[in-house]
Amino acid sequence: MSMLMLMSLVMTPPVVAAESAQTFRQKNGLLPYAPPVWFLEGYFIAREKNPGYIFGTVQDFVKTLGATTTWLIEDLELKRLEVASAEGKNPEYSLYLEAVSPRSTEYWIFVVFPHESAQAWFDARRAYHGRKAEGYYGKTQSELERALGQGLKIKAELRFLIEKGDISLQSPEDAIMNRYKFQPVFDLNSGRWLGSATKTK
Repeated sequence: MSMLMLMSLVMTPPVVAAESAQTFRQKNGLLPYAPPVWFLEGYFIAREKNPGYIFGTVQDFVKTLGATTTWLIEDLELKRLEVASAEGKNPEYSLYLEAVSPRSTEYWIFVVFPHESAQAWFDARRAYHGRKAEGYYGKTQSELERALGQGLKIKAELRFLIEKGDISLQSPEDAIMNRYKFQPVFDLNSGRWLGSATKTK
């Protein structure tokens, strides 16, 4: 086998992954974006309804992926954020974490939380779900209040994982614990820090 052919075989997977990533970006109007530091340094939940744990930090999770990562935002979402900021508002918004490896390209979708209290988080849910919000999120609000009281700054929710162009049926909470062995720092049900996390608050 010639050296040129060998190099071609070795280089093919990342090239294909990169081309796939570029196609996905164009299809969804995704642009590179620099997230705020407070988001990257913050903790996050990884299940929309009844999360069991808090993970963190966001930047520590990124390191566990072992891939070339880029933060992205939809062009329309960026415009919405810019308009809201100009009006003095600080809304929730979504970011894509693109992770390109020789094997595949994944997209982890985060919702950025600007809230300083569990009540503000719940109010954002209630504005969308109305009266159903209490049944959907009331228990989580109480759990988040307890966590915030212990010094946790929860700045995001990891909502979806997109693989091969489709949303994974596995919850992000399960995916990051089972696939990447990224362990939680706080148990929402018991209201306690886990393991060595108590030393790094």
